[in-house]
Amino acid sequence: MPRQSHVLYRSLWELPTYVRHCMVSKQGLDEELRQLEDQMAEEMNGLNEFEQDAFFRDINDHWIETAEILPRLQWYSQLMVAYGYFEKVLNDFCGEFRDSDKISLSLKDLHGQGIERARNYLVKVVGLEKAFCTPDWQAIKLLGVLRNSVAHRDGFVDYEPEPPKSTYSKLRKIKGVELRREVMNQDDAQIFFDEKVVIEALSVFDSFIRNLIAEMENG
Repeated sequence: MPRQSHVLYRSLWELPTYVRHCMVSKQGLDEELRQLEDQMAEEMNGLNEFEQDAFFRDINDHWIETAEILPRLQWYSQLMVAYGYFEKVLNDFCGEFRDSDKISLSLKDLHGQGIERARNYLVKVVGLEKAFCTPDWQAIKLLGVLRNSVAHRDGFVDYEPEPPKSTYSKLRKIKGVELRREVMNQDDAQIFFDEKVVIEALSVFDSFIRNLIAEMENG
């Protein structure tokens, strides 16, 4: 068993770049909205009540796009990129172990997919178990549910608040995730979250990887 992992240590060096990406994106979105609202205030100056109503009707869609839709698409994208990076780290770590320990069984030989297949390889083949019995891993599995809902259903989930195992119920456990319905009888809900959810996800990835390193190096 290798005492150190180049893959894992490199990820700890690279993860802060993803956090910085979030902050830079947030600044850009905030500046775009600020400029729009400054423009709105300038154009409204001197308008009477009826003219203001007409102005708001004309610009409302553009404001919603800037204040809600663009941020939603941005954080959807960054969550998927961050989660995909973490999944690749686990897969590369499995490959690193296979090469260093001359293990005949590869990751592709196991059933399943994504982080669960990597988990099975590291637990059953490599013998690393403790990191997968932590709250971090449970949080990562919930982030996987969030990622799949964004990737495969454009951020919509069935409105099923009662069953505890429904996707809706699982996503409500993630701090900062909001599930919105436009009308009361809507049979699905749309996922909204901001940069804080993505940054927290990156923090959980970092913590999990550090636990994995500690378990590996302490034997």
